[in-house]
Amino acid sequence: MSNTYLAVDLEFAWDEKLYEDHRAFDRKSKRHATAVHRITAAAVFEFTVGDHGEVSTGAVSSWNQHQWGDEQAVVTELFNYLSQHQNLPVLTFGGLGKDIPVLVLAAIAYGMPLPAQLRDQPGRKGPRPHLELGLMLKGGGRTWSHLTQVLLRQGVPANLLQSKPKVEQPKDPAGWQRLSDHCELDCLLLAIAKIGWLRAQGQNGLDVVPAIIGLIEGFLRRRPDHALYCQLKDYTNMLEQRIADRYDLAC
Repeated sequence: MSNTYLAVDLEFAWDEKLYEDHRAFDRKSKRHATAVHRITAAAVFEFTVGDHGEVSTGAVSSWNQHQWGDEQAVVTELFNYLSQHQNLPVLTFGGLGKDIPVLVLAAIAYGMPLPAQLRDQPGRKGPRPHLELGLMLKGGGRTWSHLTQVLLRQGVPANLLQSKPKVEQPKDPAGWQRLSDHCELDCLLLAIAKIGWLRAQGQNGLDVVPAIIGLIEGFLRRRPDHALYCQLKDYTNMLEQRIADRYDLAC
């Protein structure tokens, strides 16, 4: 049975007014608190892993405040997209800690229903609608791995990860485009990590190297102007060389 996933990533900005308003009641209010952040951009990357390990890709979609006007508009577009694909699970890494709580707060603030994948469903039966890869990797342990650590262990080049920990808040249209590129890239990187996880769990027929190539090539077909297009192509060339080396050794 093939499985399709929606890799989701969000970007945030600290809201000084929310922080100061709360600080008026509580002098110990923390500026890094989840509740004083607003969503500035969101992205989704759809990908499928087939019965025999074949990988295919779907749409790359993103929204930011510069294009759509404000947080409410960005969240509305994301929710509409997820609702149109409510039969597909949402995939995040670290989403339980920040992404999902901020989305829930936005839904409360704007009087919007959450997409089915993100709703509280006591007694739910059937496939999980939200997959938290960070929690899957943690398992029963006490420590969490960062996505960049997982990707480095997978051999993803460091130059694709350098901007991951922090991205500057945009000041012009070019900056907003960089933010969207960053958000979309994070979705692709999450998909790559998920491929590694599936193989570790014994996914039938899945060969990680050509699978990653397939993910990247599918992503680039939809984003030929991406800021890291050349770096991503370099990575696929490196992976293709690794496949060629396999055959050389076999001969």
